[in-house]
Amino acid sequence: MTQSQSNISQLKDFLSYLVTVKGDLSNITAPPFTLSPKSVVEIPASWAERHDLFVQPAQEKDPARRSLLVLKNFLCSLKRQVYTATASKECSDGDCGDCGDDQVKKPLNAFLGELFLGTFEGDDGSTTRLICEQVSHHPPVTACCLYNEVHGISSSGYVAQEITFNPASGVRVKQIGHAIIRDEAHGESHLMTLPTIVIKGLVVGRPYPELEGTCYISSSSGYLATIDFQGKGLLGSGKKNSVHAEISNVRDEGRMMFEVTGQWNDRLTIIDSTNGKQIDDFYVDDVSLTELQTKPLEEQSSWESRKAWDKVAEGIGAGSMHVVGDEKSAIENAQREMRAAEESTGVEWPRLFFQNPDDDKEFALLAKTIPDQTARNLNQERTAGVWKFIGVGAAEALLSDGIFHRSLAPTGQTEDC
Repeated sequence: MTQSQSNISQLKDFLSYLVTVKGDLSNITAPPFTLSPKSVVEIPASWAERHDLFVQPAQEKDPARRSLLVLKNFLCSLKRQVYTATASKECSDGDCGDCGDDQVKKPLNAFLGELFLGTFEGDDGSTTRLICEQVSHHPPVTACCLYNEVHGISSSGYVAQEITFNPASGVRVKQIGHAIIRDEAHGESHLMTLPTIVIKGLVVGRPYPELEGTCYISSSSGYLATIDFQGKGLLGSGKKNSVHAEISNVRDEGRMMFEVTGQWNDRLTIIDSTNGKQIDDFYVDDVSLTELQTKPLEEQSSWESRKAWDKVAEGIGAGSMHVVGDEKSAIENAQREMRAAEESTGVEWPRLFFQNPDDDKEFALLAKTIPDQTARNLNQERTAGVWKFIGVGAAEALLSDGIFHRSLAPTGQTEDC
């Protein structure tokens, strides 16, 4: 039997197994050949990859236009977010799934305490800091903060992923959580809820990602963006990766301000609803990207994602499933032992960059204008609580020190071993 035939056989067995599992699949261990070399903690970096767009609201005088810019950045972030979340290869025609290649790989399950750190360097000389931390393992929750002190723009939030599988509809990744974008220059906040990711075409061997459902961006200035995602129907109706968004003024009887239509991974058109004029028409790929800068591996802490998973990534790149399995098991088994030790001693794992308060008054205030009651719910029981960033000053002090969890490594060994 060839390696390809063996992989197909394993995949069929794995999909058959998934059908029998009831409930959340987020911590299921997938066959090694289906894995991506990236961890889920890398996903939030997409929010600031269109860096000029990320900081642009700070320079905009009109509050309606600021809300539009936040929406535009959200939509332009989705392609990189989804392709990182599914580790898909992006097809040159933007229509993944039609080329017949296996596009989708499963990101590595992050371990508790895993960090992903870096910076985006803007053309204007400003820097946006990225801090991601896996703050919970059961359920898996990733918290993130991005902040640019020069422009006074930040985005902080957290997300839990609940994964289910159905042979007809595919793998559904429900994202539970939110982000709050703060614009200090204008004293504004924007609450952003998250869409559901669906991986379709797995059973027929032509997997591709879609987004579905409705999410919202509620601004403290009184504007509400409603974003509806639709994909291609079972009978071929509709178009892949379609999106329709509207921004309304909730303080003016819901007056429509802007409308955005198109495909979140391709071309988008923006209409000024007050006069019916088109104000923008662009391809997402034409919006400039700023690549994240990370420390060289030899300078990273063992808790930083790419350093922690380095040997696993090498095994995936080399196609060595034995290396992948052995290296993954070393971390996963050590993590199980750590959790058992914590449980037996009654000690809770210390989070570094995020705290877990009882509630979130800012969320509650911003969520009032969202019409969907489900989206107005924090769902603390499904996200292991509410996760708030410790603040720029405290975070910079930790980063300057550069030593996380003292000398302990994710494998349970000390750093000097």
